[in-house]
Amino acid sequence: MVQRFLDIYAAEYRRPGRADQPGHYREQLETIRREAILSMVQRLEQALPKQLDVHVPVQPTRDRAKPKGTRRGGKRKSRRVAARKRGWDFAVPVLDLFREEFFVALGQALNWTEEDASEFWHDLELYEKLSEHLGPRQRKHAARPIAAGPFVDRVAFLLDPSLMEQARRAASKFHRELDTASDHVLRKVLSVRRRD
Repeated sequence: MVQRFLDIYAAEYRRPGRADQPGHYREQLETIRREAILSMVQRLEQALPKQLDVHVPVQPTRDRAKPKGTRRGGKRKSRRVAARKRGWDFAVPVLDLFREEFFVALGQALNWTEEDASEFWHDLELYEKLSEHLGPRQRKHAARPIAAGPFVDRVAFLLDPSLMEQARRAASKFHRELDTASDHVLRKVLSVRRRD
């Protein structure tokens, strides 16, 4: 996907590509491929609870007022809360097990050393922190032509720093393609596991 993305960008905007600057192209390909893997892993991490149909507990805010109800309704509610908590106790180990298997398989597929894995974890944490800093309005409009976020900004800079807005539009479009591919792969993997 990354090679196709770079080739289309070079042809569409008449920028240096594979034939013009092979050394630069190889370096750009490897770096953007790594950014794409980071983005896809982040997408998988976000989609995993929903795809596994598990609900991870969210702490209620303290300033939210508790609804008043009858005594009988309160007992029912407490039973439901207790049942949910038992489900959470099961959900977290399932998510952890899937993540552990996933990251071991990813490291093996990419022939990572311990240093490679450590750098990847560091960059993934950076992606998550930068994504958290996106305002709700930016996140809401992420499907629009120019999305914000670490992938779009970093890839645009690597792709074409002299024409950042053009590069950001292309990176944003590619980011949506990666999200779609990530969702497809996760659904496929989980449907195979359910059949087994």
